[in-house]
Amino acid sequence: MLVTKKIEIDMGHRVPNHKSKCKNLHGHRYTIEVGVDDKLVLFKGVSDEGMVIDFSDLKKIMMKHIDEVYDHSFTMYIEDEFADYFVEIRNIFEQKINIVPFIPTAENLAKHWYKIIEKELLNVGIAINHVRVWETPSSTAVYTKDDDKQWVEPQQKTLFETPRL
Repeated sequence: MLVTKKIEIDMGHRVPNHKSKCKNLHGHRYTIEVGVDDKLVLFKGVSDEGMVIDFSDLKKIMMKHIDEVYDHSFTMYIEDEFADYFVEIRNIFEQKINIVPFIPTAENLAKHWYKIIEKELLNVGIAINHVRVWETPSSTAVYTKDDDKQWVEPQQKTLFETPRL
């Protein structure tokens, strides 16, 4: 059975090589949904009887690994030309700045958070299904358990002549 939980965070980022205004420093009110797909707990008398996972337990995991780290922060790609400045700002002014090994698009954030939450859920024997990230109310990216199988070779060109990873 599939169950989901959502949280919201405010986070800034920059897409350094973007062709339009997303190359500028900006932020979003992100909504993050984690979907868990597993069997119902059938043990009589336990707290989670009849559930896949207690929603409050799933929320605790999401708050620890997403909200506490990323809410009211700025997230920047380690190879961004401004990254060194932001590290200095983080250190001098004690700002909440995350430097990550990927361009912080909704797609990459969905994958990143999926991998983090997946590890935590595996520790308690529960299977994750997906992480959906709303960057705006009408734009989402979803990373699922099948997405690792769908990589396209970097040398392949698309309609827009942009290599896909």
